[in-house]
Amino acid sequence: MIDVQQITGTPKSVSVLLSDRYGLDFYQREYSWGNTQVAELVEDLATRFLDEFDPSHERRQVAAYRPYFLGPIMTAYKDGKHFIVDGQQRITTLSLFVMHLRHALVEEGCVDYDLKILDNLIYSSKYGERTYQLDVDERTRCLDAIFFKRGGFAIENEHNESVRNIWRQFETIKERFPDDLQDSAVLPYFSDWLLDRVVLIHVIAPDQHMALEIFETMNDRGLRLNNIDMLKSHLLARVDNDDTIRKLNIEWRSRVTELADIEKNADAEFVKVWLRGHYAETQRERKAKAAPLDFDIIGTAFHRWVRDNSQTIIGLNAGDYHKFVGEFFDLSRRYKELLNASRKYTSGFESVYHNAQAGFTLQLLVIMAAVCRDDDDDTFRRKAALVAKALDIFLVRRMVNNRNSGYSTVQYTIFNLAKSVRRKSPADIQAELMRWLDAEKESLDGMERFSLTQNNRSRVRYILARITSWLDGEFGENRTFVDYMDRSRKHPYEVEHVLADKFDRHESEFDNEDDFQRSRNRIGGLVLLPKDKNTSYGAMPYGEKVRYYSSENILARSLCADAYERDPEFRRLRERVLGFKSYESFGEGEISDRSKLYKELAEIVWDPNQLSRA
Repeated sequence: MIDVQQITGTPKSVSVLLSDRYGLDFYQREYSWGNTQVAELVEDLATRFLDEFDPSHERRQVAAYRPYFLGPIMTAYKDGKHFIVDGQQRITTLSLFVMHLRHALVEEGCVDYDLKILDNLIYSSKYGERTYQLDVDERTRCLDAIFFKRGGFAIENEHNESVRNIWRQFETIKERFPDDLQDSAVLPYFSDWLLDRVVLIHVIAPDQHMALEIFETMNDRGLRLNNIDMLKSHLLARVDNDDTIRKLNIEWRSRVTELADIEKNADAEFVKVWLRGHYAETQRERKAKAAPLDFDIIGTAFHRWVRDNSQTIIGLNAGDYHKFVGEFFDLSRRYKELLNASRKYTSGFESVYHNAQAGFTLQLLVIMAAVCRDDDDDTFRRKAALVAKALDIFLVRRMVNNRNSGYSTVQYTIFNLAKSVRRKSPADIQAELMRWLDAEKESLDGMERFSLTQNNRSRVRYILARITSWLDGEFGENRTFVDYMDRSRKHPYEVEHVLADKFDRHESEFDNEDDFQRSRNRIGGLVLLPKDKNTSYGAMPYGEKVRYYSSENILARSLCADAYERDPEFRRLRERVLGFKSYESFGEGEISDRSKLYKELAEIVWDPNQLSRA
């Protein structure tokens, strides 16, 4: 007989929670969080910390920062470790986050931070063997590659989808880690806060069967109403006619199901985007103890925000609730179109797809702010194209100037932009976006200095894919941006260094190996090649490998002299882009030349004047 008092629920900080070892039974082994969920967690953690942080604080004052509740996990204890029944997505992501934090502390030179504290939350050692705290055999090689920064882990050769996703989401964490935290003066504070002020409720059951029963009961019986349900109840209760309420309820369920079928929680995300884009006026100040305002409350309790602001901000009187529900239906259909366009390259929505591939989830806020419920299809598409292209230009300018575009970094800018285009005509939106881009301080001048680093490979690959696919399109080639970004291909495209990693071949050109590495990593010294070709050509001297480039994509082919001799399109392109030329040898000067060429190409691909032609 099981004693119910053996079922415990205890609040635990991340440092306490991750100090234990965890196992997963075979039916629990999928790690399925995607970019959206991981990016949202990173941004939520950063935002909550920065709301409290003050540079004048001493580290010990972090102990008084308000805690951040991250939800429950449920385990059953057996064989000396906790087996996770519910919560492995959070545990896995937190483990990856701690690994990234450790790397960041080392890279920023935080020598006073005791890294052993973090190590103890990542792995344990016994009898000379290392075991990760989330102990799943098939993940070990991937985690080794992440934690020890080992090369040789090829995601495309990995058959386990959970392992592939762990690798991808660690990359997401690196890419979305905010600039505001990437500083030696802030990182130790943030690390202390994450470990001691981020809290989860750990529910421990006496055995696996009881744990599963509790989990199923929590999720299948008496489940609490979520924000969507409570919003629906509030709105429909204020519609007078019972027959109308029944019809609205059926359509509401249909709209919610359609969104949820595309992406988990898409229904709630739509409501946040809709209310923020069309009605929110204020946002919490970026200072400690600042009160949450419209934008922030909508993010956590939009049903309550609508209830409290139905008349004052939204302007709903007794007879308006039916119309407001109709707005929910009409705009949710547009949101569905945008979600689909984010996932599949669609004519007319190209920039929506590009921004989604760059991981910029905030684009939907601005697009939906511009959309009116009575826009016809052409007007909707034009508004979406205008906003998405402007955001595309904004994002790439930030990328090449090494500026972060994570949620917490740009949310104020993006929210203000959303308000500026709110329900305006295409002509007014176009003018507003042109003014906004003109006022932004970043430009594409940073392209000449842009380089591959340990933390920006995905950004470099993205920019090369955009430039290369544009060139291929000009030449009528059949490769597209989708092809260059597709990781599921047998030989996916990778960033190739034109100069092999052989300093001894170039000692006469560079003062030292650091200068050599800095030069070969510049954007002008990089192209995209399929993985098998990249492996085959990688170590070759330039004079040998350039011959093989003649059969590759246009950007790589442009290094070869015979491309200009055989193909009249190259000669015509040189009249438009002056920097095109071939090279018999390749060194520092040639990389500088190519970097200028890439800037020329970028100014065409991301030309703001495209907005005036849209």
